[in-house]
Amino acid sequence: MIRIVTLEPYDPEDLAALSRTLFQAYGLGTEHAGSKPLPAEAETNDGRYDAARILSEVEPIKTFADDKVLYLTSAPIRVKPGPLGEPPSWCYAVFGGDRAVLSTGRIPARGATEASIEDYRQRLAREAIHSVGHLWELHHCYDPRCAMHPSWSPNLPEHPEQHLCTFCREKSERRIRMSKT
Repeated sequence: MIRIVTLEPYDPEDLAALSRTLFQAYGLGTEHAGSKPLPAEAETNDGRYDAARILSEVEPIKTFADDKVLYLTSAPIRVKPGPLGEPPSWCYAVFGGDRAVLSTGRIPARGATEASIEDYRQRLAREAIHSVGHLWELHHCYDPRCAMHPSWSPNLPEHPEQHLCTFCREKSERRIRMSKT
C-alpha cells in the first residue's frame, strides 16, 4: 500500500489523480492517509526544510509491513550535500525504506486553467513515481522518458513522462513480489 500524507492542504482532486497514477505505476493500493503538521524542528537557517529531518520528526501514521509513505509539502527542501555539493531536490527518499518526502515547490505552479492544472498533476505524478521508485530500490535511469530519470537532468523533456520504462517497471514488480505482504 502507498499512503500519501499531506503536510499542508492540497486539492482533493489532485490527490485523487495522484493516487490513480501511483496505482497505475506500481499496481498497489494508494490512498490519502491524512494530514500531519510540517515539523518546525526541520526548518533550517535559510528557510528551507531538512528533508531527512522532516521524515524523522513528522508525526507517524499507522502502517503495515511494506507500506510506503509519501509526504507532500510545498515547502522547499534540502538534502545533505554530496561530493559535488548540494543537489537540487524535488524529493528525498530513504532508499529501500518506507518513507519519502516530495516538495511541490519546484513543480510549475498549479494555475486556474485546465491545461495548467493537468500540467501540474502530470509533473506531481512523475515526481511521486520517482520518489516511490527509490523506496522500491530503483536507481536513476538513463532513459529521459522514464520517471526514474533525474529531475535535474538537462535531458529531461519539458513535459516529462509519468511512466516507468520497461526495465524499471520489471525491477519494481520483482521487488514488490518479493515483499513481505
